[in-house]
Amino acid sequence: MTERQMPTGKPDGESPAATKPMSFAARHEWTLVGLLAILTFILGCVGYAQTMTFASEGGEHTWWDVVYASLQLYIFEGPDATSGWPLHLQLARALAPMIVLYAAASAVWSQVDKQVALYALLFRKRRFVVVCGVGETGYRIARDYCLNSDKGVVVIDRDPTNAMAAELEHLGALVVVGNAMDTLVLHNTRVVFAKEVFLCTSDDKANIAIAKNIERLSRGVTEKESIRLESVAERYEKPVAGEPPHLGLRCFMCVDSPDLYEVFSSHSFFEANSSRFAIRVFNRRETMARNIFRHCAPDIYYRPVDKTSKPMHVLFVGFQALGREMILQTALTAHYTDFRLPKITVLCREEFRDQVARFQHRYPHLEKTVDITYVFADAMTINAEQWNDMQQALPFSVAYVAMKEDVEGILSARRLNRLRRLDGKPPLNFVVCLNQQNFLAEIIDDDFLPISLDKSLLPDFEPIEYFETLDETISIAVVVNEALDMLARTLHNAYVETQLERGDTVAANASLIGWSDLPEHKKQANRHAAAHIDVKLRIGNCIACGLDAESPEVIFPPDQAMLEDLAQLEHRRWMADKHLAGYSYGETRDEDRMLHPDLIPWDELSESDKDKDRDNILQIPKLLRLQHQKICRLPEPNSGGQGAC
Repeated sequence: MTERQMPTGKPDGESPAATKPMSFAARHEWTLVGLLAILTFILGCVGYAQTMTFASEGGEHTWWDVVYASLQLYIFEGPDATSGWPLHLQLARALAPMIVLYAAASAVWSQVDKQVALYALLFRKRRFVVVCGVGETGYRIARDYCLNSDKGVVVIDRDPTNAMAAELEHLGALVVVGNAMDTLVLHNTRVVFAKEVFLCTSDDKANIAIAKNIERLSRGVTEKESIRLESVAERYEKPVAGEPPHLGLRCFMCVDSPDLYEVFSSHSFFEANSSRFAIRVFNRRETMARNIFRHCAPDIYYRPVDKTSKPMHVLFVGFQALGREMILQTALTAHYTDFRLPKITVLCREEFRDQVARFQHRYPHLEKTVDITYVFADAMTINAEQWNDMQQALPFSVAYVAMKEDVEGILSARRLNRLRRLDGKPPLNFVVCLNQQNFLAEIIDDDFLPISLDKSLLPDFEPIEYFETLDETISIAVVVNEALDMLARTLHNAYVETQLERGDTVAANASLIGWSDLPEHKKQANRHAAAHIDVKLRIGNCIACGLDAESPEVIFPPDQAMLEDLAQLEHRRWMADKHLAGYSYGETRDEDRMLHPDLIPWDELSESDKDKDRDNILQIPKLLRLQHQKICRLPEPNSGGQGAC
């Protein structure tokens, strides 16, 4: 993990909302009001009981009259006299109207205050965010903004009893109860004047509908108002990678369904971004997988140096959505200077056989990028013989466990680790991906180890570390990921500049356009290339550091041989990206038919095409410098190709 990847927000303890807890009276306001109302009623009953003559005493009153008279105090029907009445009754007479007035004023003010706050958003143009849906994702994003940003936060949720929404309100967020699919609700929250909007409801189709409604509302902004919005945004936004920032509304839409994600991530609606409205589709599982590999990439635990070292062999336990995304991340990133396909073994139950078939159909070129084998067995019941058979030809380098139930994942890792110890094989690092909070692992395992930079801290007897996928991933830094986008944009701009200088044209190469005009799938390809820079640096035993770091800057790549290796590596990574996107070899480039002439081995490339890959490597120091970073040396790797990070 590099400094570029470290979160930049303030720690939770520095948040005003976090350091100034509510007073006892504020936290128990309505409990105190209720108790005071009951006390007032009792005082009224005692006072009237002292003044009324009951039937048993020759009068005409009953206890029901006492109760009725006491209740009348709350509608301003009390005794007219100011003297001669018991003190209890006088107190009740004074308190009852005050309680009623306070409750009414509080109810009115809660609505007035919310309306005033909504109208006040007009004065915070491009300085607030809107989060639609307060579930696992929406809550964490909104909370991150409340604690680590100076932007105002508005959340929309249908459930008035949502405890997470109440907590966000305590942290300073403005909570609007309503259906975000309702255009009127969106209009009342001034969504078109926000800087960012996050669509995080539990229904993917609802998120898509909300996005469409927001886009329609953004088209209704007048030209004059649009100019005002841009002028406000310019005060707070800085140019990025040589291009002006997007000054309009940015929409981040969560689509978890793989089928819907595949359809809408490349849909024309989501690629037709304008200066007023830009949208990005994100899949939580894909985002989680990318973030897991940012912290716990396979080469951090083991990295083949050349063809004399053993190949990479990654074990995946489970075939849930997160596991499938991590397999794809391996295919995208696990390319090293041994220039061999990484081997993957997937261990999953028999019930996943149909999903495996669908996965293979969806990615028909996957086997061009990895050597993958599927073993249909239960990790909880697998025996030692089956365990040894899976790695008879090649021992595992690292294991990732991603199960639906956290307890099952933890116990599976422990059982497989015991089998590893029985067969006398070297330590095997396990990364267990947790869906819930880390308290579960802490309860189950006293030796709980979260993700760490120093993998040497993992004990040989149980080298298991736990990754809290939600807490570590659902944040501004990861979902918005400005750092990765900036690097990808810089990378694209450098490519365009270099190719235009060499005489390439837009007619021959449709990618030679500005970042804002680039289709989303090509932006994603640049993000993949940017994310792989860390792997290339580690291959050269380097890391990206801040310019103010004490470690001295080093030359990268250090020599011509390393340049050639990394250039060839980049070509293999690029081919893997293209294969997973569905491209095949074709003598003539055809984007519509997804054909590309460069999907050939490195040795068959022309020198001009090889130069493109060499340029990508030579550009790395310059790109990082634009991000206010430099390249520093890592400790030498351990023997046998073991990574040092």
